[in-house]
Amino acid sequence: MPRIATERLSTPVTVGVARVRRRVALSRVSFFAVDGAVRVVIDADSEDDARCLCRDMAFEFICLCD
Repeated sequence: MPRIATERLSTPVTVGVARVRRRVALSRVSFFAVDGAVRVVIDADSEDDARCLCRDMAFEFICLCD
């Protein structure tokens, strides 16, 4: 008489579950800034990111590009 698979298996088996999330790419927006006499266009994920970049690079933030 044949044995079922669980009876033939002599080693313990561990099964786990992992969750994988895929980040959705956010659309980037463009902002204007000024570096002295030069206008700079910054592509960033948000206005906050653009303002942080301006602060770090000593640019003067102007506005969102349309």
